[in-house]
This record gives sequence, structure tokens and C-alpha cells, in this order.
Amino acid sequence: MKIKLFPFLIDLPLEASVNGDVITINGEAIDLSGIPTEYRLPGSAVGNRFFVETDYIERVDGVLTFTLILPVHWDSPEEFRNPAEPMVIDIENGAVPFPDTTPPIAPIVELPTFMEEPENGGFEPA
Repeated sequence: MKIKLFPFLIDLPLEASVNGDVITINGEAIDLSGIPTEYRLPGSAVGNRFFVETDYIERVDGVLTFTLILPVHWDSPEEFRNPAEPMVIDIENGAVPFPDTTPPIAPIVELPTFMEEPENGGFEPA
């Protein structure tokens, strides 16, 4: 399978595995073995929210190709939110190695502490 990834601002978990022509996404098995070579099916026909509905699931030279939504956050690394080249995962069997789009942890900055000045501006009585 060739899985193209389409970054999309959505807060949902995504885990998938492949076994032959079956992809399991978040526990839902989707059997794509019925798609013959050189034919295609709209992504919307699968009924899974991670398939890009406006793209096609097709078998070219025996290889299934389709596009899945890759969940990203507004502060995910730029290379995942706006990739320079399309991200494609080529996998035959096993867990799909999606990139880690977790936003980086912001550094903790310690602010300086200031001592309060007395009301008289620090002057002492004579």
C-alpha cells in the first residue's frame, strides 16, 4: 500500500496497521481487496473519517494507493503542517509509521523575582 498523508487540523488519535489489502484504522478493519487493478473508488465510499473523501482509492500495478488525513495541531512542526513534498508511506504489513505531529514542548522560562519597594521609596527615617 502507498498511503499519502494530507495534514488536517483535527484533534483525533490515529493508529493504523496493514495486513495484505486490509487496513485497520483505530480498530476498524477496512477490506480493500475488492478493488481490481486499474480501477478506483472514491474515498467517500469507505465511510471512514480518515479517508480523504475527494481523493480516490485505486490499485495501480497491483498496489493500493489512497490518501488519509494526518491529524496535526496548530503548533505542530511546520514540516508536518505544510510539507514541501507530499508525505507518502509505503507499507506491506504491520503498523503504519505515521510521523509524530505532537507540538514541541515550550521551554520553561524563569522570570526574575523583584523585591517590593517600601512605600517611602527605601528611605529610612533620620
